[in-house]
Amino acid sequence: MALSAGLKGVVQLPRPEVAFAPEGYPGYSFPSAHAMGSAAFYGALAVTVEWSTRLRRYLLAGSVIVIVAFSRVVMGVHYLGDVVVGVALGLALVAIGLWTRDEGLFEPGPMFALAVVIAVVAALLGSRVFLTLTLGASIGGLVGWHYIEDRPTTQSGAAVLVLGSVTLVGIAVLRLVSILVGVAATGGAFTPVAFFGEIVGYTVLTAAVLLLPWVAMTIEDRPLVRRLQSQLPFSNRTVNVETTKRGD
Repeated sequence: MALSAGLKGVVQLPRPEVAFAPEGYPGYSFPSAHAMGSAAFYGALAVTVEWSTRLRRYLLAGSVIVIVAFSRVVMGVHYLGDVVVGVALGLALVAIGLWTRDEGLFEPGPMFALAVVIAVVAALLGSRVFLTLTLGASIGGLVGWHYIEDRPTTQSGAAVLVLGSVTLVGIAVLRLVSILVGVAATGGAFTPVAFFGEIVGYTVLTAAVLLLPWVAMTIEDRPLVRRLQSQLPFSNRTVNVETTKRGD
């Protein structure tokens, strides 16, 4: 997110003239965040999930990535080069992630720190695209991971579901407040109160998401949580990261 938003704000390439209308579909064109996100997400799934054969996973993921990228061009909101670069960046992130994992170098903490650096550098270069979101989420991720890294987490899917629902409500409320009184409400003007208020809000919410599996341990024995745990398909559904490996 920090990388794609930062590049958009620094390059500031206008969208194609065939787009719906500048006011109807705002933002910049390069690179395509949709293409980058789909390549990173589905590419990561294809190389890590143990389902069917590797070839089928790659074909399925590749098809989805191509459809998403092509649709952005057909809709007229991106140039071909935007989606090509977006896909390349997304796949590059997957390759870097795999390499660091295989070499035993992967650590979420430094990744969040890198995201903070990217967001700050983009801001210094003049980017204002999703600036409060990228700064707040990156800082929240860095702080949250530092706090949760060595702490125990819940094995109750129902506890995570309950607290996750509350967190989603918080995200929706923050977004509504941002629209009504935040940077968006001031026409993009970065007033100190709106700017720092949004950063703090996104920081707290991102940290809360990372802390959620630990905090959820406090409600595991609540009647509602126990009832959901017994009725919903959560039982024995845990993932042992240490035993997860690549391959077919």
